[in-house]
Amino acid sequence: MKKPTECFLKLTDIQLLTLCIYGETGKKLVTGYQLGVASCVMNRARNLTGRGAGVTLKDVILAPGQFPCFHPGHPNRLGLMAIAGGWDKAFQRNKHLRECFRIAEGVMSGDLPDNVSGATHYRRTKDQAPWSDTKELVAVIGDFEFYA
Repeated sequence: MKKPTECFLKLTDIQLLTLCIYGETGKKLVTGYQLGVASCVMNRARNLTGRGAGVTLKDVILAPGQFPCFHPGHPNRLGLMAIAGGWDKAFQRNKHLRECFRIAEGVMSGDLPDNVSGATHYRRTKDQAPWSDTKELVAVIGDFEFYA
């Protein structure tokens, strides 16, 4: 199991959730998709924490095999590393990153609703996922399916 890159570990929870939303959604303008990803991450963290697993949000986001944008070799990873290493400058310059931060902040505070009905997993409709047969499809946003 590979350790997460140090630059990701130095981020606060809200910065890391922001980066996850940003990395997973790219610049998709599908209404609600960013909120769906954020809700999915938080639902997964709540489920694991609720089981007494002592899991942090960072553990959930950076666990191997979870969110593809953090995987070695993923096309967004180097860009995410650059943002993480220069957060303040990137945040000032990147409007989309600021929007993802606003969503992360709203989901973490409870001010934004879970728009994916408790989903803990998602995939593009064209992609295969080994877990999709064992989960219930609970929401579809654009070309993304959300499962609980």
